[in-house]
Amino acid sequence: MKTRIQILRAVLALSVMATGPAWSAAASGGVTLSGAQQKTLGVKTEPLAAGQHKAQVDAFAKVLDPGPLAQLNSDLLTAVAAAEASRAEAVRAKTLATTGGALARKDQEAAEAQAKSDALKVEILRQRLGLEWGPGVARMSEARRQALVSALSKGVAALVHVDTPSNAGQAGARTVKIDVSADTSVGGVVLGPARAAEPRLQSSGLIVEVTGPSAILLSVGLTQSAHIDTGSPKSGVVIKKESVVRYQGSLWAYVRHGDAQFERRLLQDELPEDGGYFVAKGFAPGEQVAVSGVAGLFAADLAAGQAR
Repeated sequence: MKTRIQILRAVLALSVMATGPAWSAAASGGVTLSGAQQKTLGVKTEPLAAGQHKAQVDAFAKVLDPGPLAQLNSDLLTAVAAAEASRAEAVRAKTLATTGGALARKDQEAAEAQAKSDALKVEILRQRLGLEWGPGVARMSEARRQALVSALSKGVAALVHVDTPSNAGQAGARTVKIDVSADTSVGGVVLGPARAAEPRLQSSGLIVEVTGPSAILLSVGLTQSAHIDTGSPKSGVVIKKESVVRYQGSLWAYVRHGDAQFERRLLQDELPEDGGYFVAKGFAPGEQVAVSGVAGLFAADLAAGQAR
């Protein structure tokens, strides 16, 4: 439906060009439209807001199977419950042993041995958390880890193994962006270093937790490009996706000058952001950029260029 509306507006753009002048203020292209023409095409603009973008190191991300973690967590919770029960039994047996008798002492020794055995099982399972999932997961409280497993099972969280050649950018990393499509990425929080290395990249890797509705897009085994946030952030603006047109292999947006002039301007060195693209140059905060009717603007722009 949206595509059909865009086509209709583009057709309208070709017709409104016959009722008003065309303008080009730069080699990149542009058009002049009256207020009535803009209304016909549904053109609306919004001021660009200042933003920041952290320097990034390109990485590779592979979505991990949460099944082994869920099983290990279940085993640990079961072992903890058994250890608490056997510890309580050992305390009761010790109390009974104070009454004397060989049988009571024998029961005490058996209960204490069982309590030690169960406590050892808990310790081993906790060590396995660190050995298999890294210190970040091992440090979690039982409640936090159980909440993570629950979120993983519901598809509102995903665990991702992120690698870079020779561990570049991994030291001190806190956040990672993972590409889920050509122009969309999701953010994740670094839980800590991984314990299973990626030998082809000579990378020890990071365990990253992604949460939110987009986590369902990260299916187990999926491999995607990623970006580790590092260093000082860059200043610039974010151009919304609905403002952008793709033309001749590049991305463009329309900047309004005055009431009627629209300049088609190139996005330079754009970086994907949630809902758009970050650019550090070529655009300034406060500039009015078209956010709707862009397809009609583009059609009018091309028609004006052919008429010149």
